Amino acid sequence: MSRDWQPFRLLVLLVCFVSLQACGFHLRGAYQLPESMATTFLETSNDNSELVRFLRRALLASDIELVESKDSAQAHLRLLAEQQSKRVLSVDSRGRAREYELSYSVDFVLATQDRVLIPQQRLTLTRDFLFDTEDVLGKGREEAMLIRDMQQDMVRLIMLRLQAARSY
Repeated sequence: MSRDWQPFRLLVLLVCFVSLQACGFHLRGAYQLPESMATTFLETSNDNSELVRFLRRALLASDIELVESKDSAQAHLRLLAEQQSKRVLSVDSRGRAREYELSYSVDFVLATQDRVLIPQQRLTLTRDFLFDTEDVLGKGREEAMLIRDMQQDMVRLIMLRLQAARSY
């Protein structure tokens, strides 16, 4: 009986492989950034920020050469401001905070030597999280993880905006 099912199994397997190939699924590769960014000067107010480290890594992965001088760069990417804030969303019956909203914002500009490709704009992300007064250390770690995730998401948003500048 098992020999009768073998051709059917092969057919099902073949259909699955063809379906995956036909749906257009593929792994995300490097971003396709404008050619005018081939050599870029990255100006930040805080070079030690996690966001800046993530952004440098993403730019290098997209074959962008980061240079140390504005004069030797084709493009100038400026991170004008990086802000994070936390506010209370809800409190319990004793007046203690139970839920917080984390907010993370970045202002940036992309310009070449002769024109502005992306005028100054602000990107903002927000996340909510519950706070348990019985697990202060665990919630502190959760907050730090959320901020790190927001920084990585912010880099993806910036890279998508830079990629969109190709069409200008």
